[in-house]
Amino acid sequence: MFDEEFEKLSGGEQAQFRHVAGDLLYHCYLVRKDYDKASKMSIISPNYLFVERHYDLLVAYFAFAGITLTKDDELGVVYLSNDEDANRQKVDTTTTLVAFVLRYYYEEKMKENPAVSEVILDSGTLKGLLKDLGLSDNNHRLTTAALSSALRTMLLYRSISLYKGSLTDSSYSFLILPSIRYLISSAKIQSLYAAIRNQSEGQGEPLQMELFQSEGEQLKDNLVANEPKKEN
Repeated sequence: MFDEEFEKLSGGEQAQFRHVAGDLLYHCYLVRKDYDKASKMSIISPNYLFVERHYDLLVAYFAFAGITLTKDDELGVVYLSNDEDANRQKVDTTTTLVAFVLRYYYEEKMKENPAVSEVILDSGTLKGLLKDLGLSDNNHRLTTAALSSALRTMLLYRSISLYKGSLTDSSYSFLILPSIRYLISSAKIQSLYAAIRNQSEGQGEPLQMELFQSEGEQLKDNLVANEPKKEN
């Protein structure tokens, strides 16, 4: 029983259990390694190690609320999902495009060096990618404020981590984390890219994206884009 196993934890462990559970409910994702700006190094997350030690207990805890806790040991990602696939949150088109670009860039860099789990991207390169992919032109004008807002959403759900500077600076860089693979799937990349191309050519409906949520401001997994309508 959960109560019996929880009582076996020390007072400090019980406090950390509450902290980790609340952290997951708010951010949905937890990654094994994150960049620490103070030490300028990627460090192993103490919360991730706690989840590894008490994984079964945390699974049982979240199950009471109909929430599934999943741990991907290969990528080093822990995430929550709602068993009822409920509470969807719509976000704007800019966030859709930015999430797409981050996943696209992440996969390209992973092909070059499969041994790494984090990929550095700076603001200049990001803007260049948006332009090269046709996502920042006369039809898609991305303001600095809109781009910063989209990146803050990525920060909230731990798909990126700031590396240098801040999102309000003229120049900054960040790490794309392996959790980006759960934020937007490979299948969605293909359909989203097709939708973007069709929209650029004057076909299809405006793009939309939904972030799946459950209790406590948590994100589930994949981005969803409307498929363009087919001509009859």
